[in-house]
Amino acid sequence: MPGTSHQKLWRNYRDFSGLRGQLVADIFAQHLALKGATILDAGCGSGGISRALAERGAKVIAVDIHAMDAQKLGHARPTRESLPGTQEITWLNHSIETLTLEAACDGIVLWDVLEHLSEPLDALKILQRSLKNDGTLLIATPNRGSWINALCDPHYGLPLVSLLPRNQVRRIVAVWLGWHDRAKPDFPELLSLAAIGRILTGAGFSWRFINRQVFAVAMENPRGLWNRSWHLHLIALVHRLGLTSLLGNLVSDRIGWMNRCTMPTFFILARKR
Repeated sequence: MPGTSHQKLWRNYRDFSGLRGQLVADIFAQHLALKGATILDAGCGSGGISRALAERGAKVIAVDIHAMDAQKLGHARPTRESLPGTQEITWLNHSIETLTLEAACDGIVLWDVLEHLSEPLDALKILQRSLKNDGTLLIATPNRGSWINALCDPHYGLPLVSLLPRNQVRRIVAVWLGWHDRAKPDFPELLSLAAIGRILTGAGFSWRFINRQVFAVAMENPRGLWNRSWHLHLIALVHRLGLTSLLGNLVSDRIGWMNRCTMPTFFILARKR
């Protein structure tokens, strides 16, 4: 079984699902009118993002290889789905890499998912075809080149694991440590900034960072982004000391050394070229 720290990390990720959904909805709303929009939550996980978007009036298609688990979790937990204007969510048990939709979407969310796809270029090509010409793709994915992630992997809290290919991650986490079933299909393999750029361009997207925007929203809703207890304590300390602006100035939307080598997670807005 996973150690205490690992268990708490994933328990927090699950428990903060609703807050994460609110954060994503707040960000998306700055780029897309949510009411009446059709949004694909690709890799919906525990369903928090799907529910938050539906509460804002979006018609959500929630797709995941474990989508029914997300649906059950959504019904088991208190939500605001009875609010006027809340749309019904369509839950699909399906792989993103072979997805076919009947109609194109106004927006797509790929949040903490890209690193779990065995063929990310093929998946993004499918998503590109699933998006309207003026549609918006929102991506969050951890940075393989970040020295912070090298010290403490974002998925397991292990050193250097963020630098390894998927088969080696499986060997360490499933075979050696026994934290997961070896047959688990979506062990992570983090991508560098260069790799992400090639994949997005190859799939027919233009893109830019929105790291500063996400940071600003997350400082008002820290559990929507950060899951480790020490991260949350640090953010609380930053607030108490009045250092929010100083910390925000370190976050960059430029393609440079800060994002290549330090930024733990990339936040990207992409559109069809």
